[in-house]
Amino acid sequence: MLKTERLYYTDCYLRDFTATVLKVEPEARGFRVYLDRSAFYPESGGQPTDLGTLGGIPVLEVIEEGETLAHVLERSPEGEQVVGQIDWPRRFDYMQQHTGQHVLSAAFERTGKYKTVAFHLGAEICTIDLDSDRLGRRQIEEAEDLANRAVFDDREVRIFFRPVAEASQMHLRKPTEREGDVRLVEVADFDLSACGGTHVSRTGAIGLILVRKFERMKGAARVEFLCGRRALQAGRRDFLVLSEAARLFSGSLDQVPALIGKQAEELRAVQHAREKFIKRVAEYRARELWLAALEKDGRKIVRQVFAAEDLAEAKMVAHGVAKQRCAVALIAVKGKPATLYFAQSAGGPSDMSSILKQVVAKLGGKGGGTRDFAQGGGLDEDKLEEALAFAETLLLQG
Repeated sequence: MLKTERLYYTDCYLRDFTATVLKVEPEARGFRVYLDRSAFYPESGGQPTDLGTLGGIPVLEVIEEGETLAHVLERSPEGEQVVGQIDWPRRFDYMQQHTGQHVLSAAFERTGKYKTVAFHLGAEICTIDLDSDRLGRRQIEEAEDLANRAVFDDREVRIFFRPVAEASQMHLRKPTEREGDVRLVEVADFDLSACGGTHVSRTGAIGLILVRKFERMKGAARVEFLCGRRALQAGRRDFLVLSEAARLFSGSLDQVPALIGKQAEELRAVQHAREKFIKRVAEYRARELWLAALEKDGRKIVRQVFAAEDLAEAKMVAHGVAKQRCAVALIAVKGKPATLYFAQSAGGPSDMSSILKQVVAKLGGKGGGTRDFAQGGGLDEDKLEEALAFAETLLLQG
């Protein structure tokens, strides 16, 4: 049975190594290469796989297969001995994020007894799920402050192994289910966890732990955070965005929230006034169309096609026509897809929902409604005139 010595277990800072090729197998993307030893971390425990090169060939993925690591390459390496090189910027970034997660999880447990039940380390963001939905801004800031104090203290991060029986008697943040020797990661006087991931050697190398946002879920809370260079880049982006907003509003950075709030309030007022205006115009237009419509079988039938930008007004016109005596509105609105509104005076003799369903069944789309008002869409705007003509035929067949 093949077994790969995992060099990152004892030296997370190892960037280059030499190994012996034990086996090569073809696979869909190329080949799976098995080595006697490797510094490549496989995707596991919420941490993505390492990348880099093996024998000068890009490593696409590293897969854990029991005691063995399979390195996926596009082509098979030459020779029995190969040199592996880790994509160090990527590895170190993940080391910062993963160690930062240990510290932040410990901080939440220390400040509010919130336990971490899940962890995700992505290419752009990291998240932890906590076992409570009671978190608010104050609890977040308390944990964030404590976590960063541990960073600024530059505490030692030590990796060591202990038999599972002995490890289970230690003050682990989370019980381990592993067998045999357990790999432990200790942040001095702050956290002790069983973990197979890669970590920095001192908390100062984490750089900074920055909580970006959190959301409450049923019985839990998800906290999004960034560490190290990611936190620096996020802070820089935030500053640039805030500075541009301040420039556009002709104010200072700290005035931006108030200025945005003021503009949003003004925009709501304008929108409200616009809606009232459109409603009044729609009422006048509905009355005008009703007066101009020809009477057929004792009812005035309004047929009208509106432009796509008049969608809101068109629906109001349909309702407005239906408020008139003995009236029917057959309204269409251009667009991709187009929209139909069919309405009649309350208690009218026709079934507008049935008529609309017959129209869309013939010309495409879907829709429905009540006896007095129905709406639909999804048909081609080139068929609108045909749709209204067909609807009127159905209406008069009654």
